[in-house]
Amino acid sequence: MKKILSFAWVACIAVASLFAAPADFHPLPPDLDGSMMPIDFSLCDSPVIPDSLSPVFAAYVSRHGARYLSSPAKVEILNSALTDADKISSLSDTGRDFLSLIREVIATNEGKWGELSPIGISEQKTMGAHLASVFPALTGKAKTHSVSSYVPRCVMTMYEFNAELNRCSKGLEAATDEGRQFNPWLRCFSADTAYSYYRKDGDWKHVYNDFVRRYVPIAPARRLFAHTNLDDNALRHLTMEMYQVLKANRVAGLPAPTTQWMSVDEYRLCWKADNLNHYLRNNITPLSSLAGQASSPLALELIRAIDAAVATNCPDTVLEGYFGHAETLLPLFSLLRIPGCFALPLDYDDLDKTWRVQDITPLGANLLILTCKSPSGEIYISLQLNGHNIAPWPDAPQPVKWSELRDYWLHLINSYSRP
Repeated sequence: MKKILSFAWVACIAVASLFAAPADFHPLPPDLDGSMMPIDFSLCDSPVIPDSLSPVFAAYVSRHGARYLSSPAKVEILNSALTDADKISSLSDTGRDFLSLIREVIATNEGKWGELSPIGISEQKTMGAHLASVFPALTGKAKTHSVSSYVPRCVMTMYEFNAELNRCSKGLEAATDEGRQFNPWLRCFSADTAYSYYRKDGDWKHVYNDFVRRYVPIAPARRLFAHTNLDDNALRHLTMEMYQVLKANRVAGLPAPTTQWMSVDEYRLCWKADNLNHYLRNNITPLSSLAGQASSPLALELIRAIDAAVATNCPDTVLEGYFGHAETLLPLFSLLRIPGCFALPLDYDDLDKTWRVQDITPLGANLLILTCKSPSGEIYISLQLNGHNIAPWPDAPQPVKWSELRDYWLHLINSYSRP
């Protein structure tokens, strides 16, 4: 699915360009920032809702918006390795420049680790305004209810989104809650013991490490040192550490990653490895179906919420929101087989041809399930992924009857249920 950079995103790049490297270096492609790429919600589709249907309820599942680095741990390995090398004068000129960048990254993120960046706040304002504009039920004294993961960036996302709904819909009553009690829905990757263990030490590691060994270049890390005793395996993993820092710069207002640090091909290979990592750990794959089992509680909650809303002619609560992480949405979308979000590749080397994390769970990713009623009382569902209309399965009608979608989702959930 094609994504277009938002105005805030473009502004961020423009500011970063003021601090850019010399003219012979060029910015690396933004789409290769992978999971740290925000998307443009200013060009959302209008939901597929025929005039005969009236939207009555919405379920909304969202990843937190664009953020600063989640913790100092993201830079500690590089900072330690380069600082130690600098003490013994084994850094190259490139290494000294990269150490300066690392210190700038630390200074920019200090006191804001994991918080929403200005781009992240802008995303939530735009998505809140979009929902208010397409869902007339969010007016007057309508009520909404949202829950979030206890992690501050998810709580901030929920608050910013609901604040925009309130600005757009005077009189709206928005109730919010957050905490560990929602872990089975929003943090299945820690709440489900078997899945948590698999994500940490499962067989996927062999596939990922083999890919890194065959494809991730040692050159970017090697260029940081005038001389080093690090072996090729250590250099490959240090290259991936470089990628993890560089891909987060743009959304924090830092200089865009450039060819000073990696060539486009080198950056692409790092992205391919990172893309594979997200896929193997967070989805139903040929290696494991645990992600589907772990995300079933959230899938069943969405069905329950919609059923409860349609059981009355005028739902008391017109919106149920669920705010979590990429690791919340990826297994859910895989379980529900949202088109473009489910893949069983025969060759992991070609995964990026059918599955790209930035197309599924970019920063601010969301699934909108808009419930509509016909004059006869029939219930239909209009789906949007990241602000764009989607069918729940290939060639499905849009909108689709809730009875058909409900049966389809329950079939998928049951097919992955534990004995």
